[in-house]
Amino acid sequence: MTPSFRGHPTVPMLLHLADVPVREENSETVLQRLADAAARLPGVESAGCILTAADGAVVHSAASDGMGKRLTAIQVELGEGPALDSCRIAKPLANVPVGHPHTRTRWPRFAAQAVGVGVTAVTVLPLRYGDSTLGALNLYHGRGAQPPVDVDTGQLLADAAAIGLAHRAMLDELRSRERELSAALNSRVIIEQAKGLLAERLNCTVDDAFDLLRHHARSRQANLTDVARAVVHDPTEGPFPAPRL
Repeated sequence: MTPSFRGHPTVPMLLHLADVPVREENSETVLQRLADAAARLPGVESAGCILTAADGAVVHSAASDGMGKRLTAIQVELGEGPALDSCRIAKPLANVPVGHPHTRTRWPRFAAQAVGVGVTAVTVLPLRYGDSTLGALNLYHGRGAQPPVDVDTGQLLADAAAIGLAHRAMLDELRSRERELSAALNSRVIIEQAKGLLAERLNCTVDDAFDLLRHHARSRQANLTDVARAVVHDPTEGPFPAPRL
C-alpha cells in the first residue's frame, strides 16, 4: 500500500517512488503513483504526468483524476502546453496563471480548456535524472483561496520518480543485452556442434563443413543457426543427410 502524507512526502513515500526495480513495477504504475502522491500536495486540485522518449514524443501518461487525465491528454493531443515546454527546457514552471494574457497567447488551446474546467494556474516540474529529462509532472490549481504550491516538495516527488524510472530503464536494458548475449552464445554453440557433426558425417574439414552450412543458408535465404540446428537435431533428414553406403 502506498504511504500517505499531509503536505510533505515521507521517506517511505519517496522510497516507494524510487525503488521501482525492487518491486518490478512498470512505467505506467510509477506515473500513476506519482500523480496520486502529487495530488495530495496543498494547493493542488489535480495532477497528471507524462513520460517522454528521447525524441520528445509522449509514450506514457497518468493522472490523479478525470480532470488531470483530460488536461494532460489535451496537451499531448494539441502538441502544446506547459508540460511539453517544461520537458523541452528541462526547467520547472511554477504557479503560472492560465487566465493571464501571456499564457493564453503561449498555449491558447490548452489555456481555454484549463479555464473551462475551473483551473486557475498550473505548475509543471520536470522528471530529471542526471542530464536527462524523462517527462514532466503537472500540478493543476483550482479556484478559491489556495496556498502557492511548494515547488521544492513537488520537485522532490518528481525527482524520486525519475530515479525509479531511470533505474528501471537501465535494468530493462541490461536484461535485454543479457538475452541477446545468451542467444548469441547459444547460436554459436549450435553452429560449432553442427560443424563438427557435419565434418565427421561427410569426412571433410571443419572449415569445409562451415562453408557448406553457410552456402546452404545463403542459397535458401535461411538463418544459419536454423540450418545448424537441423543438422544437430535431424541428422538423417536435415539439409546434409549422411551418405548412403
